[in-house]
Amino acid sequence: MAGYERDSARVDKALREKGIVVVMGRDHAKKPEDVINTFKAIYEAGYVSEVTFRIEEGILREAMSELTVIRAESDPDDPMLLGVGSVINPRELESAIEMGFDMTVSPDSGMGGFREKIDFVRIARKARVFCAPAAFTPSELSYWIERDDGLEPDAVKVFNSSVYGPKNLGGLLAPYQRERHTGKIIMPTGGVNRKTGLEFRANISKRGFYPVLGMSDPLKLVLDKKMPGDLDILRESLSKFKEEFVPMPDA
Repeated sequence: MAGYERDSARVDKALREKGIVVVMGRDHAKKPEDVINTFKAIYEAGYVSEVTFRIEEGILREAMSELTVIRAESDPDDPMLLGVGSVINPRELESAIEMGFDMTVSPDSGMGGFREKIDFVRIARKARVFCAPAAFTPSELSYWIERDDGLEPDAVKVFNSSVYGPKNLGGLLAPYQRERHTGKIIMPTGGVNRKTGLEFRANISKRGFYPVLGMSDPLKLVLDKKMPGDLDILRESLSKFKEEFVPMPDA
């Protein structure tokens, strides 16, 4: 990571500009080269990447040894940001930070019952790593956004959003409309795709929050053809998604 310093504000800016986090699951990458190629293709397409701990950690570590070099050599005004998700315990969070990721995302608190939930934010913030723990219930959402200790996370993921759907996710957010929450990033994940994405965006924005969509749908062709890591297929898949998904009006 020589010459590159992580900065959660840089990630925040990129997420707001790009609006989509492309999520890479275990069937999208079987070896380190697959992970590297997928990050490259997603970056070229103009989105933010999130690999997940559903992929074997050894594969992630080997891929990151090259990806951190590529990131350091990428455009300093629009670097290849390295995100990781499915972080479910403190050990994985600390491994993610040590490997050099810019962004850590969890399907829950990320502490797995080992530590206090808020430690996810404490650990990530100390490393200047963007953190997005998840909420599903109103109480969990309130836990993350109604804080007076300065430890509000950078974003809140809502997982599994397929249970809510776009309209009911808006209903979850509705009671929390306050000036102090205006523009807070909400990241719906699960059931978000090129068909539902715009409605998720509209219902989140309507409540004053800022939508950033987490989805694997841009990589659909990779699964359909069973060709993980193939750069041509990756680029074709991302290009097709881009054609079919209308961008945000101000993107």
